Amino acid sequence: MKERLTRFLGVEPHETGPVAMLLVISFFMGLFIATFSVASQTQFLNSTVWTEREDLPIALAISGVLGIFATGFFNLLQGRISFPVLSILSLLVIVAITTFVEYGENFVTIADLLHYFSFVQVLTFTFITQLVFWGAFNRMFNLRQIKRVIGSVDVGTDIASILAFFTIPILLRWIDIRTLYTIGLFSIIGFLVVFAIMSRRYLRNSQIAAVVEESQNQQLSLVGMVKNRYILYFSLFIITSVVALRFIDYSFYNVSIAQFEATTATNQNDLANFLSYFEMMVVIFGFLFTTFITDRIQQ
Repeated sequence: MKERLTRFLGVEPHETGPVAMLLVISFFMGLFIATFSVASQTQFLNSTVWTEREDLPIALAISGVLGIFATGFFNLLQGRISFPVLSILSLLVIVAITTFVEYGENFVTIADLLHYFSFVQVLTFTFITQLVFWGAFNRMFNLRQIKRVIGSVDVGTDIASILAFFTIPILLRWIDIRTLYTIGLFSIIGFLVVFAIMSRRYLRNSQIAAVVEESQNQQLSLVGMVKNRYILYFSLFIITSVVALRFIDYSFYNVSIAQFEATTATNQNDLANFLSYFEMMVVIFGFLFTTFITDRIQQ
């Protein structure tokens, strides 16, 4: 059985365990992001309290600020707390917030505020779960191993997202949109449990071979980062891409609201179905790119 799994994943025998656990984690991560994002986006955009011209830009800005703060705080603590402990604490915070979003309507007087709160958390949750996942990945393999196994590891997230986005419209025929939060909650709990097991097995200091200790890494100041052309250009590329993505998101949400404004009064799931199918097509494109092009680029 293990030999078949090794051949299927295209990895060395001693890499089967870590890669298999990363695939399980990536499945839970993809399922969590898909269900939570569709539910929060649908409830926010269907709200009659928030407007797309005034409140949507502010919500996107708050979402970006929270994402920057969360990732910056995560990176700051990496030099002070061991990565497994920091990751588990971060996932526990996400579990707590997701639980509040799931059951918060019983404790808040204005449900639309809860919908707003959940909408601005999507980007932060995506960033943190990605940091945890790829941080663990980079600490368990050296550069040569990373080039060989990255395609196999990343496929779990894509498959989970495709399945989740495809099944969401089917599930919404029998369940309420808020039930997607329940699925997302169980998914992030599964992420946490599997990550804790993987950390105990493969992320101990004595078992991380061929990986340079973080304390030995060269720390660059802000001035040093600016002087480093590679880091500077790469940072500018990321900033430009994210800013452009936010403008695209704003336009996309506006068009979506205008398109489904007449139908949301009779069928609350129309917008959710559209978002699910659209995101599924985006993930499929990413999956095809990762499967057939990524490995060739890195060779």
